[in-house]
Amino acid sequence: MKGVVFLGDRKATIKDFPDPEPGFGEVLIRMKATGICGSDLHVYRRQEGREDRIPGHEPSGVIEAIGEGVERIKVGDRVCINHYRGCGHCVHCAAGYFQWCHQAKGYGGPIDGSHADFVLSDERNCVVMPESVSFTDGAFIACAGGTAYSAMRKLGASGNTTLAVFGLGPVGLSGVLMAKAMGGYVIGIDVIDERVNLAKQIGADVVINAQKEDALDVIRQVAGADGTDLAFEASGSSAGRINAVKCLRRGGKAAFVGIGNNEPVINPTEIIGRELTLMGSYVLPLQQSYDLVNFLDRRKLSFAPIVTHEFSITDGVEAYQVADESRTGKVVFTW
Repeated sequence: MKGVVFLGDRKATIKDFPDPEPGFGEVLIRMKATGICGSDLHVYRRQEGREDRIPGHEPSGVIEAIGEGVERIKVGDRVCINHYRGCGHCVHCAAGYFQWCHQAKGYGGPIDGSHADFVLSDERNCVVMPESVSFTDGAFIACAGGTAYSAMRKLGASGNTTLAVFGLGPVGLSGVLMAKAMGGYVIGIDVIDERVNLAKQIGADVVINAQKEDALDVIRQVAGADGTDLAFEASGSSAGRINAVKCLRRGGKAAFVGIGNNEPVINPTEIIGRELTLMGSYVLPLQQSYDLVNFLDRRKLSFAPIVTHEFSITDGVEAYQVADESRTGKVVFTW
């Protein structure tokens, strides 16, 4: 099979690898769609290479082969994959929070990821999808879309809430899509015109380019002087994090999912005095993968409008170059 590897300093190449073989309890998935995530780009931009590891952690495809002991999943099933593999026996794995397992292995990190023709998975990580949910949707469920959905569930986005989304990359755009599907009034904020415009196209009620307008002023004009009920911070920037707190009304809630700048920006006195709820949110538990498949199916909803570029795996070098410019929606490999 062919797969992407990183050479270091924003360089990638395509290599040939042996086709994996499933072991006990494992399945082999032939990839049909997998996205490039911001966390893939963090590794792509490092000075050191990683030629022994295939990146990518948004797998979706068709079961090609099954290992001994696999009973639920069968060859030909259309699946998306929860992208952390855990021990399967601890309290966290029992609850479906594989990412919390002390033995957790994330695709593209400790184990080979999905930017290749095939990927291995534990049977328990596989969520079978109906025909109405596309492979591209399955790739979103694995990370970008799943992260947004899980955060919106924590926040309680609904028709009674006004929500500000800071950072309109693929995760932020997924947040716009999910919050709108849940009935929320959504304000999208970014500094890149292409992403601001895309947020408007997929349903954001108001969009703001924070390089051209004062984001907090516009938010208060729209939401009222008290601010928004909710905020979803997906930029990973200090400015986005600060404004996600400042835009909230008293008693408001914010979910932080953007990984980036580590500068301390939170004022505890402000949190206490305004009785704010600030939370982190990291991908999603297995049960919510099932929930999101059903959510998309029942609402005839798709993440496809967020996709701006599709590439074959053999064009992986160009795909990463395009994604690295950060002026796109989602960049996806398809087969």
